[in-house]
Amino acid sequence: MLARRRRAVALIGIAALLLIYVAARSALPVKDNGNAASPAASSSPGGSPSPSPTAAAAPNPIKHVIFIVKENRTYDNYFGRYPGGDGATSGKTSDGRTVPLKVAPDSFKPDLGHAFFDGVESIDGGKMDGFDNVTNGSGLEGYQAFTRQGMPNYWSYADHFVLGDRMFSSMYGPTFPEHLYTIGAQAHDVVGNKNELGGVGGYCDDSAEHVYRFAHLTKKERKQVMNDEDKVDLSGIGAHWKAIPACFQMRSIIDQLNNKGISWRFYEDSEAWMNPLLAIKHLRYGPSWNRMRPPDAFLKDVKHNNLPRITWLHPPPAYKEHPGGGSVCYGENWTVQQMNALMKSKYWKSSAVFLTWDDFGGMYDHVVPPHIDYMGLGPRVPLLIISPWTKPGYIDNTTYEFSSVLKFMEKTFGLHSMTARDRRANDMFNAFDFNQKTSPKDRKLILKERDCANLPNSNASVYNGPHPNKSLTALGD
Repeated sequence: MLARRRRAVALIGIAALLLIYVAARSALPVKDNGNAASPAASSSPGGSPSPSPTAAAAPNPIKHVIFIVKENRTYDNYFGRYPGGDGATSGKTSDGRTVPLKVAPDSFKPDLGHAFFDGVESIDGGKMDGFDNVTNGSGLEGYQAFTRQGMPNYWSYADHFVLGDRMFSSMYGPTFPEHLYTIGAQAHDVVGNKNELGGVGGYCDDSAEHVYRFAHLTKKERKQVMNDEDKVDLSGIGAHWKAIPACFQMRSIIDQLNNKGISWRFYEDSEAWMNPLLAIKHLRYGPSWNRMRPPDAFLKDVKHNNLPRITWLHPPPAYKEHPGGGSVCYGENWTVQQMNALMKSKYWKSSAVFLTWDDFGGMYDHVVPPHIDYMGLGPRVPLLIISPWTKPGYIDNTTYEFSSVLKFMEKTFGLHSMTARDRRANDMFNAFDFNQKTSPKDRKLILKERDCANLPNSNASVYNGPHPNKSLTALGD
């Protein structure tokens, strides 16, 4: 695991935590009272919800929602050079320079800082010039952007379906609390990954493990924290953190699905340390745990006509595309395998796939995130929406975050909002046109997997070895 995370085990006080640097910063234009979990707030991040008349004018044909979450990339890193989107080919540094974004390699080392404080520093009160200040970022490793040649299939999905260029991570980082947002539109105010006392798995299964979260904040304190984030006052922010056991109660959309009898499944290694169900007590020890399946079971369930209404699908470690050693080529091939199987199945005609990345990973992005509460938003992440009902070749500049996918689920399946985040979130229907005349079978895009033989020798040996997922497990932060 990243050296930064290993240091976290030894950190006792909040002051020591400041040395960790945990992702995503916030100097953002739209603010409310800063309550990250209240049911209030009717406006969406960055403005009013975007109406979607073409989608609303016809019945919703979506019966299956698939939420794929990979790791640690920004929009500019993956699509900064994509024509028509709001991308960048240069970036600003903390010392006032503007530097070109070099052509991104398939993989690189080291892993870059992407924890809460890293995010705050990167955004730098809206200047978007602090990405060289993240852990391991002084060599400008995060200032890079892919070309079509480096990820041809992801760009082909963008050509044929929908690319979102205003998808923001829900908070400054890092992985574990971001994943909480993907099921609950909140993170229980948790601000970092767990300590490593329990190793693999843990959380509710290891009483020694802890996470840091914001203490209960008054309205005045929420505003103060947001001001500290704008000023990049890390000590002021950290003064409001406290350690709690890494096992807690938090409501999620899964509770509503269970209550309404809507089928769902969570495809993730049951012992993956970023698995949010491990930390929510009633999900870990209740019947919901039986809905956990390993990632490779997704293809089997599609093939055997056993796909649930709602799916969370997380790749094995070797295919998350995590910086620090993970291969984009192999990760993209994994995605193509899942999409090809879906498009060949009976489920394609009624499916919507939301493919995104969980945090910014220390990579550069130039767009200022809306500062809607003391948790974020964090820097932009890539978003591809794949469905026979999306607008073809459309770049959606509606402001979204992970709670927006939950909002789409809520509206599609008749569920209610859980927090201020999903209540105010744009619902993603702007990406769809349910009136289009093209048959779903004519919207299929069956792609060929790439030849990844030209990987650097060190990575090729890992991926061609007997246990690539075990070799890259440490990158899942």
